[in-house]
Amino acid sequence: MNGKEIGKHRRFAVVFALGMVFIGAQNAYSENRFADAKEGLVTDSKSGLTWVKNADCWGALTWEDASKAVEALNSGKKSCDGLTDTKGGWRLPSKEELVTLAGTEADAGLILPKGHPFEKVQQGHYWSSTAGEPENTAWYMNMHNGHTDLYGKASPYFVWPVRGKLTK
Repeated sequence: MNGKEIGKHRRFAVVFALGMVFIGAQNAYSENRFADAKEGLVTDSKSGLTWVKNADCWGALTWEDASKAVEALNSGKKSCDGLTDTKGGWRLPSKEELVTLAGTEADAGLILPKGHPFEKVQQGHYWSSTAGEPENTAWYMNMHNGHTDLYGKASPYFVWPVRGKLTK
């Protein structure tokens, strides 16, 4: 190898090493972004959102029933196991907010980052508040593989209340 080729290889090695450090830092950040805020809450430092820790408060519901359940949670007419916070402000997450939950490495067959503090997350579809076309559809996200799609609002999917503003 001549001096020019050695220089190329060294530059490649340095760029590669810096890239690996960057990727490692991203993975560490994504896995430490969730904090158990007590009272049945989990805060996400990456998105700025607060999620209910129990990701299966009421089982699978139609989109309309899911919306009503979240409203009832806000009014105190419905509860969620483990949630003691009474500040309200809960709603169905938008499609964009659901997607923020996805991590770079799945945990126990879920798309969530390893080490997440959530409980009772199902390997199924979760409703979003984002309505679709045609009118009787809405977006969902599958927590097993991260797939998002439209489906009929009459289908029973899981509900995961959220509050706050997406800060991306």
